[in-house]
Amino acid sequence: MEQAVVFTCNVCGARNHAVAFATEPASCACGSNVRVRALLHLLSMELFGRGLTAAGFPKLKSIRGMGMTDKPGYASILADKFDYTNTYYDQPPRFDFTARHPELYGTYDFILSADVLEHVAPPVERALEEICLLLKPDGFLAATVPCTPDDALREHFPELHEYRTIRLGESDVLVNRRRDGTLEAREDLVFHEGPGSTLEMRQFGRTGLRSKLLAAGFREVHYLLDDVPDAGILFDSYVSQALLARKQPFRLSAAAQKELLDGWIAAEAERRLLAERTRMASQSRWLRLGRKLGVGPKLTG
Repeated sequence: MEQAVVFTCNVCGARNHAVAFATEPASCACGSNVRVRALLHLLSMELFGRGLTAAGFPKLKSIRGMGMTDKPGYASILADKFDYTNTYYDQPPRFDFTARHPELYGTYDFILSADVLEHVAPPVERALEEICLLLKPDGFLAATVPCTPDDALREHFPELHEYRTIRLGESDVLVNRRRDGTLEAREDLVFHEGPGSTLEMRQFGRTGLRSKLLAAGFREVHYLLDDVPDAGILFDSYVSQALLARKQPFRLSAAAQKELLDGWIAAEAERRLLAERTRMASQSRWLRLGRKLGVGPKLTG
């Protein structure tokens, strides 16, 4: 897609002008691309009802979120704004979404998943159910997921049980012991950004993914299908599908509303203090003398 695009990155707030614009490569100095900005757009719209930049989010530590291997460029911003933890499958802080965590059920306002669900070992339904259980009654999942153009769900390894990938010669091979004890070896493997836990387990279709999310306990699933040019969100056929899965529509808690009000009061007090200091400075006899001599700052107050 060759076109000049001017947009404000909704991750860092930087103004960008891209002559050759594509969706997957980073198109902002902060490292964001279309699917990252689509994910943050969904998060902003659900939390605040408008498309804010992540850097401009109000600081609300009463909102609790979790990332599934989120990129550092926006994970650090979210950690500053919310009670947010970025987790990983293969390094600390570890979190396995295919395992059960009953002590954490109903404690998260949002969970973010950027191109992760296609890598989760089957059955993926187990991870979707766990995500739903982790969320509060009005919590939500914002995710990006590669979806096939023909809307077909393709599970690459439906019999996966005890497995590992090994390097043989010039290629990687998956060795799997099925539940019935038989062994299989597969070398038609697809990795995203390297081997290991980035092995592609499946390709989704929008219809099938919606059905799985609803069966997991979500009540609403919405796909972001329209471009948001001002934020640099212009889709082509190669970009991952951005979606929002709700249990119920999100509402700011009383604690979050208090944080917002306290923040507004503090900002207003700072504005008034600055205005008073400006007024007092404008009345300084030294400033008046400077004005007569044609030097010094020009203050209004």
